[in-house]
Amino acid sequence: MAEKYRGIIGLDLDGTLLDPDKVLRPETRRSLEKAIEAGYCIVPVTGRPFGGLPAALMEIQGIHYAVTANGAAIYRIDDFTGGRWHTIHEDMLADEKVLEILDFLAPYHVIPDCMVEGHGTMPAWGYEAIGQMGIAPPMAAYLRSDRRFVPDLKEFVRQHSGRVCKLTVDFFMKDGGAALKESLRGPLCAMGDLNVVSGGAHNLEITNRTAAKGLGILTLARLLDVDPGRTMACGDDGNDLDMIRRAAFGVAMANAAAEVRQQADYVTDSNERNGAGKAIEYFMELMDR
Repeated sequence: MAEKYRGIIGLDLDGTLLDPDKVLRPETRRSLEKAIEAGYCIVPVTGRPFGGLPAALMEIQGIHYAVTANGAAIYRIDDFTGGRWHTIHEDMLADEKVLEILDFLAPYHVIPDCMVEGHGTMPAWGYEAIGQMGIAPPMAAYLRSDRRFVPDLKEFVRQHSGRVCKLTVDFFMKDGGAALKESLRGPLCAMGDLNVVSGGAHNLEITNRTAAKGLGILTLARLLDVDPGRTMACGDDGNDLDMIRRAAFGVAMANAAAEVRQQADYVTDSNERNGAGKAIEYFMELMDR
C-alpha cells in the first residue's frame, strides 16, 4: 500500500454510480478517470459481494480498492481481470448468529442470501423465485448471474464455517413484501450486535454492528494514511447513511431516499443524469480551495 492519495472518494453502485439499467455511463467513467488522474482513490463502496462488482468499472486503470458487503470485506485489487486481488479487512458474522437468523426467517415468504467468499449464496429454489420478487429486470438479471444456488443453505453455512460476512433478506414486493420487511426489521435488530439496513426497496441487509460502509471508508483511510477530512461518500439508500454521516463530505443522489437526502451535506443530480460524476468534480473543487 505504497500509494499516497490526495483523498478517498467512496461511491455506492446501485442507484448511484450505475444508471437504472446497471450501466456505467461514459460521462460518469470520465469523471472517475479525471479523479484518478488527479490523485484520488476511487473506491466502490457497496452492499454487493466482490463477485458482483461490474467489470466495466473494475477494469478502469487506477481502481485498486473495493469496500464490499456494506464494509464487512475490503479488497486490494492488483488486476481485476487477471484475478489478482486479496482481502485486507474482514468482519465475519458468527455461524451461530447466521443459523439463528435463517431459522427465524424460515416461516416467512422471503429469500435468504448469504455472502461467502465474494459471492452471494441462495437456496436452490431462489433462482426461479427471483423472477417473482417484483424487482426491475436488470436487478433480477444481476442476482441470477452472480448468486450460487445450493440445496441446503444452512448446511452450506456449516461447511463454510466463519465465512459469512453478510446476510441479505429479499422480499416479494408484489406479495406484501414492503409490509413484511418493516415488520421483520425490529425482531432482526433485537437479535443483538447487528446492523440491519435497507439496501433497496426489496431487501434488508445484515452485518455485524462493527461492519458498515462508513466504517469501511475510515478503515481504508487509516490503512492508506489518508486524512479522514479528505473523504467523500455518495449514495442513495439506507445502507449508505453510515458513510454519508461519517465521511467529511456526504453526498446524496437526487433519486435517494428522503432520509438520505436530509442527512447529506450535498444533494447531487440523479443516477440518470451523471449525479455521481458531478459530485466527484464538485468535491475535487472543494479540496482545491
